[in-house]
Amino acid sequence: MRILPSTNSDRPAAPTPRVRRGLTLLEVMVAMVLMAAVMVGFIGAFVESRRVTESSVLHAAATSAVYGIIEQIKQLDFTNALPSLVSDPGDPGTTSPPLIRVRLNQNTLKWLRVVHTTAGNTPLGPTTTPSPSATAASVGGGAIDNFLGALPLSTITNARSQSIDLNFWIWIDEIPDTTKDVSEVKKVTVIYTYTYQTGSNTRTVRNREVFLRTRFDQ
Repeated sequence: MRILPSTNSDRPAAPTPRVRRGLTLLEVMVAMVLMAAVMVGFIGAFVESRRVTESSVLHAAATSAVYGIIEQIKQLDFTNALPSLVSDPGDPGTTSPPLIRVRLNQNTLKWLRVVHTTAGNTPLGPTTTPSPSATAASVGGGAIDNFLGALPLSTITNARSQSIDLNFWIWIDEIPDTTKDVSEVKKVTVIYTYTYQTGSNTRTVRNREVFLRTRFDQ
């Protein structure tokens, strides 16, 4: 039997190599634009979240400082310190009476001038809160602007921290009512304003606090 030599047609065909297609420049650019848009959204949300958090912290710190001072006013001696009608020898600025003295922190005292009306005179304390842009002169009632300074929010020496600018306007009106057997009552009206920086923005907050003091609530 004769064996014929094999031919190429009898052999299985070799597999065709698979062509790998890469990304075009246009596809790469579209992907980069989409990624950039997503990243911008994330960064914007982060910046806004940080701004809101910082503003909340500063607002809370400023409110704490304000009400710390108001609580001190509520504890002043009714007869001799609410207000004091004589100059305080310990005051380096020789603040003109009538005045009150408060402590801002462990090392700092402040003497604040007040508007004082005695019994029988018309009370001068405002009954509404002025707008944040109003000045002491425009409010009337003899308002006196006490600038307490830029108060640092950190108590660590040499530490860099935010600060708030704090202003107080104070009225003390004697309002006895003999028809109701109320002879010694003082109405204290405090308008406070604080300003702080949040990023590139300056925020100003103004509010009013009113309370009564009697000789017998010591």
